[in-house]
Amino acid sequence: MIVISLLFDHAPGALANHRRYARMHGYRHVEIDLSELSGSSAHVLWMFKYETLLQTLTKADPGEIIMLLTQNAAIIGTMPLPELLDNRDWLLTCVEKGHPQTDLQVWRNTEEVRRKLYKVVTHCRFSVELPADEGLLLCEFDALPPQTMIGKVHVAVPAAVSLESVWAKWPAFSVCIREEPQHRRFRTALFEHINQRLARGLPFLSFFDADTDDTSARSVYQPGQPIAVVTLYTPNVARYGRIAEANFRRYCARHGYTLYVHRAIPAHLNDGKTAGNWLKPALLREYLPHHEWVFWVDADVLFNDMNRTLESIMQGQDALFARDVGTWTFNSGIMGFRRTHPNYDAFHYILHACSQLDDKSSVYANMGDQPFFIREFESHADFDATRIASFIEWNTPWIYRRADSFMVHYIGMWEDHKALLMDYDMTQSARE
Repeated sequence: MIVISLLFDHAPGALANHRRYARMHGYRHVEIDLSELSGSSAHVLWMFKYETLLQTLTKADPGEIIMLLTQNAAIIGTMPLPELLDNRDWLLTCVEKGHPQTDLQVWRNTEEVRRKLYKVVTHCRFSVELPADEGLLLCEFDALPPQTMIGKVHVAVPAAVSLESVWAKWPAFSVCIREEPQHRRFRTALFEHINQRLARGLPFLSFFDADTDDTSARSVYQPGQPIAVVTLYTPNVARYGRIAEANFRRYCARHGYTLYVHRAIPAHLNDGKTAGNWLKPALLREYLPHHEWVFWVDADVLFNDMNRTLESIMQGQDALFARDVGTWTFNSGIMGFRRTHPNYDAFHYILHACSQLDDKSSVYANMGDQPFFIREFESHADFDATRIASFIEWNTPWIYRRADSFMVHYIGMWEDHKALLMDYDMTQSARE
């Protein structure tokens, strides 16, 4: 049995994962690092991939089984290859599309297989028009449909930043990570999480030191300070909310800021049909009179640079915002407000505007709270969009995180994956 790790990108987590599976069963593991070709054309990558596969089969013993893995495949099951192949001559699976994924392939060395793969190789040549998707190269090979199970486990399940985390919930042999522009950081975090949990025999999506010692609906830490931070998370997002809270508590304790943590919708604001994000103006108005500054910070944010202070971004302004990565003027996930009458009144006007809505049951109902903050503050005579901070300085989307990023915002992710990447980044911050 041979396991081939063919890596066209730097992915030490993938290599460690593949090596672990090969050692578990005593299979020969072949490591091929071609990360210097990362970004090369499909001709270059596919040509080498299928030449490697055919060459390995040609040199293998008759009937020997070869599993070819890329940097986007992780093995999370223990099934041996003969049992997985189950008397087939090849095993290809569809994950999300009608043609097979190509990150995990299993082949038996037979003459028929080699002859069919030779046709694939002849199609991977310069000056030959390639199909739009690599899976179409394998159209002569039958592929199992999505969610196929062998021996009570799914052969391959998909994973992506914004896709439900079925890989952590379904019994599965492997995970295939969907290629996306921002997937490299996610892949690194996911592989580290998978490898660590497998090594320790712990369930996926379990996190260390994420639980708080206080589970009440509301807590106040370091009360009465000039600067306060306010956050809210509800039980359905507590997996990442607890990680953020632990981070906020350490940060605020270090700098002497008051921290208000709401772990549920406040009873006096709970009408049974309003999501937590819509309560930002009400809570800001409630706390602003008691502090010189109040900052709202969403529960999918981390203070990445724990040494930098909030005072460092005030710059003589009365309201602090950072530019959004979309077309919005600013992002409402992190905002700061000085105790002024215009700010206090602004929260009243935002609350009134939101009260006219018929649906506030989810974060994105009626486009969410963000446009209401933007509309109100854009109406102020002294509002100057050019003075809004760059998201590189603070409120930085996770895909742009660097070691010196101040506050990182985990936007556009499936909720479990927010927790996974936030946990990974907190570990990274401790190392950096």
